[in-house]
Amino acid sequence: MKFYLEEDGHQLEEPLRGQLLCAATFCAALEGLDPARCAVSLSFVEPEEIRRLNREYRENDSVTDVLSFPQFADLDELRAQPLGDEEEILLGDVVLCLEKAKQQAEEYGHSLEREIVYLFVHSIFHLLGYDHMNEADKAAMRAVEEEVMERMRLLRKDAPEQEDAAGANMHRLYAAALAAAEQSYSPYSHFPVGAALLGESGRVYTGCNVENACYNVGICAERCACLKAVSEGERKFRAIAVASPKGDAWPCGACRQFLAEFGTDLSVISGPDAAHLECHPLSELLPKTFTL
Repeated sequence: MKFYLEEDGHQLEEPLRGQLLCAATFCAALEGLDPARCAVSLSFVEPEEIRRLNREYRENDSVTDVLSFPQFADLDELRAQPLGDEEEILLGDVVLCLEKAKQQAEEYGHSLEREIVYLFVHSIFHLLGYDHMNEADKAAMRAVEEEVMERMRLLRKDAPEQEDAAGANMHRLYAAALAAAEQSYSPYSHFPVGAALLGESGRVYTGCNVENACYNVGICAERCACLKAVSEGERKFRAIAVASPKGDAWPCGACRQFLAEFGTDLSVISGPDAAHLECHPLSELLPKTFTL
């Protein structure tokens, strides 16, 4: 999923950026679209700006939490578009009022992270032709929203627990890795990779692959993240997630050996996308490490 972000002075933390990427990927896939070809624009604005947009486009002089501006009238129109094999599908624009999202998160008693992701998911489905003008349409839209939020492990506060904390953390770590992949410097392989390494302290260190014309002096995302962590004094690690918008990105042999220097009991998380993650202990991926 291509992500055009305008923060307008608001700093969007890397893990949340990854969560939004994952959520948009789920939304597109649920509607039978190829997430790799889809794109969406997201802007964070102040209350005054979203009020102005409401007046101009909806004749509604009020501050709302989010606005959606679809590129297509409905999903059938989108699917009917003649597109080249690599042509990007711009679904439309989402405008989100961060201050309103903060107020609602407090009112509903859940995290700001969940509120922002939910509003974004709600808007993506508007871009895909969903609406809630009557009870039937509202129910259909709510069903797909809840499915995506469940997959994201971001349930409502009053919803029953459906997965343990380890599963939720796995997806959040993967989201951070996916966000880190956006910073990849990969002009030769054209295969961006991001990694998110969870230290024993609870801190997450991210890295991306950095390639070089002299191939052997480039560095993989996993080792980039590990070097950052070690340089900050971290020596023990719980888990690492590795992600690429291109698909599977399991650590290479060199990275497995590099990580094993600091212990083989950490969990390694990866998969083709957030919906199909696997988690294996490093000792399973590298059963006999080299040691001195």
